[in-house]
Amino acid sequence: MARCETSGMKRLVLVLIVISVTAIAPSRSGKGRFGGTFIGVMVAEDGILIGSDSRSTFVDDSNQPVGYVDRMPKIYVNHGAALAVAGLTSVEDELLSSFLRRNGLLLDSPVNEILHDVALKLPYRNTNSVLMLSAGFANGEPVICAKVPVEPQSCRKNGYFSNKNSPGLRRWFEARGGRTPTAAEAAVVLERAIREAADLDSSIGGPITLLEVSKAGDPVWLQNPPIDHGWTRVSDMVD
Repeated sequence: MARCETSGMKRLVLVLIVISVTAIAPSRSGKGRFGGTFIGVMVAEDGILIGSDSRSTFVDDSNQPVGYVDRMPKIYVNHGAALAVAGLTSVEDELLSSFLRRNGLLLDSPVNEILHDVALKLPYRNTNSVLMLSAGFANGEPVICAKVPVEPQSCRKNGYFSNKNSPGLRRWFEARGGRTPTAAEAAVVLERAIREAADLDSSIGGPITLLEVSKAGDPVWLQNPPIDHGWTRVSDMVD
């Protein structure tokens, strides 16, 4: 669950933001870039769970982290399908959150069309190493999809997708013998998978965001809903 920040943690976040300034300048010249991110989506008996970490990490040419900013949105939803994106924090220096605010109608697309529609809007040079996940209902049935922008999408009505290999998540599913989890179980196992990934990779971290998409009503944020900072460009993250 979300924890209140202490004054010490606030000071730490400020220090990390200042450190990240050194990585932003190289990113404009094509040398620096963002790293990290764990996103996952899972079909449950009573809904679909989608989860992510919230850390945007600046990494150098040797793939070493040099600073990060937490509480960055990686899951997006209006009233239709939910969208999660890994590997793309900005689009030609515009933050992805700003890009999707300007193209809000994309989030109203059906679950089996939203990834294709978003990919069409992305500049080609921004599509490397990007994975997008969607979650929603089509004809009353749960559907989850995964897509790399330049490749066809893959969709299913059960199971899960994630952008990173998660041995713990895989073993948990195998042990269940194909039984579909409840939303509560799915939320617990997704959070655990993200925390396990963060233990192995410091570029993954920050408060974990969880969203439940149900057939009966609007999507519900279960944990740490994304914060719309109103930022537009990468430089706004440190200004």
